[in-house]
Amino acid sequence: MSTNKNVRFLLEKLLNSYRENKILYLDSADSQYQPSFNRFFNHQAIIRNNMFFNISNILSEIGVEVEDVILKRPDIKKFMSTKIEREKEDLFYKNLKKDIELKELLLKLVKIDSKKNRIEVYKKHLNKISESIKANKNYSVEVKERMFLNT
Repeated sequence: MSTNKNVRFLLEKLLNSYRENKILYLDSADSQYQPSFNRFFNHQAIIRNNMFFNISNILSEIGVEVEDVILKRPDIKKFMSTKIEREKEDLFYKNLKKDIELKELLLKLVKIDSKKNRIEVYKKHLNKISESIKANKNYSVEVKERMFLNT
């Protein structure tokens, strides 16, 4: 029974993380002027949105009201930092950190969940997140190289 509580807790945390991650990718796309980077960020936001709905379906299946799970508080850190500070950040690295957090949550769920069909969903999500981690690392290096060449 405690495993069910742990699974539920991780699923709720994952749902909110997907939502936050999708918003982060959309914000990154909005601040990006290079078309290939913009497409990448928007595509990742769509993937996170699909993952969000997969997890919301799983939560609904186990009797959890998704509306009760979604955090409705604004990101205070985002409001406190100035626009200039936010623009200085490497958006790929920022998204990479969030993707690594998602990967850790998914790995925990694969270990503790006993339902085979849910484990398959987690594994599919893990594959997509792993691809995103690689892409974010590559783009981050590319951005840093461009910045170095332009100085």
